[in-house]
Amino acid sequence: MAEPVKGVAYEFPVGLDSVLVTGFQVNPTIAAGDFQISKDFGAFANLATLPVVTPAGSTSVKVSLSALEMTADKILILAKDAAGDEWEEMQAFIDAPAGSSETVLDIIEGDHIETSQTLVINKKDTTTPVLSKVITGSLLTDNVTIRTIES
Repeated sequence: MAEPVKGVAYEFPVGLDSVLVTGFQVNPTIAAGDFQISKDFGAFANLATLPVVTPAGSTSVKVSLSALEMTADKILILAKDAAGDEWEEMQAFIDAPAGSSETVLDIIEGDHIETSQTLVINKKDTTTPVLSKVITGSLLTDNVTIRTIES
């Protein structure tokens, strides 16, 4: 399984302990609001994508976090069966890899960029990448946000 990276979508499996029998719940029922996220110990919010049992009928639940949900150093996932008492509460913690850092620059149209670092260029005020490469002597034709990521 790949290591989690800040600002990059990430998936991981979990098992949910059954309330009624010993072991993981087979084919647990998961509803909106059952899984929530806290970024850098902030307020909890529902996950953008509802986790799914995969493969179907198993005890394995795939949790998918979007790139936007991964824009924190410390990510806490809280799972709680809000509608019924089918499975036990669960928490998962994700820490950004040690040594990674990010710098964000807002660049306006017509600015000149020259760098030896690899840049990830996103559409303005989004996390949608439009370019990821070393840039030398480029003239921008639109407003963008640039993230430089060092490992």
